[in-house]
Amino acid sequence: MEIIINKLYDLKDFKYKDFNSKLIPNIGIDKVIGVKVPEIRKLAKEIKDEPYINDFLKELPHKYQEENILHGILLTFVYKDINILLNKLDIFLKYADNWAVTDTICPKLFKKYPDVVYAQIKKWLKSKDEYTI
Repeated sequence: MEIIINKLYDLKDFKYKDFNSKLIPNIGIDKVIGVKVPEIRKLAKEIKDEPYINDFLKELPHKYQEENILHGILLTFVYKDINILLNKLDIFLKYADNWAVTDTICPKLFKKYPDVVYAQIKKWLKSKDEYTI
């Protein structure tokens, strides 16, 4: 989504792009914009209620690493129903292709529903997708 990509490019840090690309060698440097995670979190908070966010969250796969990180963070801000959140995460995790994406997903909602989350984790552990596990 062009509006999101433009916002991410506005936050680009060339040195960070080079540094971060070395940490995730399975992702080509052309797939990395170079935005630090705290900046992506800040952006997510700023745009979480924008009308275009639902469209962005439906667009998978994303082209850029930072779009994926933003997607994961936005899921935790947008969905307040645990079952919907887990469903959206289940869909999204099929597209996760590195640890930097999955490590940024930390929904506070999980603390309220440990039994439900634990049941989902047991399902994810049986997945054939490396980053879902």
